[in-house]
Amino acid sequence: MKIYGDYDQEALDAQYNLRPLVSNHQEIFDRYVRDGESTTDRYQVVAEIAYGSNPKQTLDLFPSTGSEGLAPVVCFIHGGYWRNKDKSDFHYLAPAFTHAGAHFVAINYTLAPEASMDQIVQENREALIWLANHAVAHGGDPERIHVVGHSAGGHLVAMLMATDWSLLPTGMAENDLIAGATAISGLFDLEPLRLSYLNDSLRLDKEQAMRNSPIGLEPTTRSPLILALGANETPEYHRQQAGLRDAWSTYDLPLSVVEMPGLNHYDVIDHLGHPGSALHHAVMDQVRLGGSRS
Repeated sequence: MKIYGDYDQEALDAQYNLRPLVSNHQEIFDRYVRDGESTTDRYQVVAEIAYGSNPKQTLDLFPSTGSEGLAPVVCFIHGGYWRNKDKSDFHYLAPAFTHAGAHFVAINYTLAPEASMDQIVQENREALIWLANHAVAHGGDPERIHVVGHSAGGHLVAMLMATDWSLLPTGMAENDLIAGATAISGLFDLEPLRLSYLNDSLRLDKEQAMRNSPIGLEPTTRSPLILALGANETPEYHRQQAGLRDAWSTYDLPLSVVEMPGLNHYDVIDHLGHPGSALHHAVMDQVRLGGSRS
């Protein structure tokens, strides 16, 4: 029986169950951790800064090397289907940005099922508010905060771009807290995930899925957005990105797509940390040329 589009339950689950599709996924995950630990050992980092009241609401800040004045800030939001992974797994991405004159910040948030999707989104908003309020104290420029996320992190990037900050009890009167954004292998329509095996952890109902699906929301910022996706990812991931691109192309929003041939869901993120790669080049162009919020 079809439950979503042309997919029955088994086929839909297969679209989002990515580990069986990448035979060396555990080797990749182990490398994330190993290279992240090595980076922490070799580079200056201000670790475990609390940005909220929950134990998982912490961030790690790698200062830029050799920048003059306040440095732009690249804030990375990890993936893991909102239910696993840790900010430290992606510390290895930091040097590509700190050597280029930007602060690199990796954030954690409370994971499902302990946290609902509403809470996860709210915690990421609190992280961005904290950065806007405290960047200067760490040598960062609050006018040049760029958010980058992978997979579930890509979803959270888009949710940040669709946040009306003036409605939150934060004193933030403006909607342009974000100077630029990049969503890599993002998930922008949560309805198929609600119907998949993932909902055992996510516990989405239809209303929560709708209000947390960027594809049906309007971006509140007009800052530039980069979309990137591994060419070897599943058709559903390609549909997810194309859906957001089409929906948000109707707004006055600079939107570009970086093609990532030959890559899967787990190795595409490596290119963010490779200076000279198309993805890193696009993000750094956004950081260098985007200027401050306007």
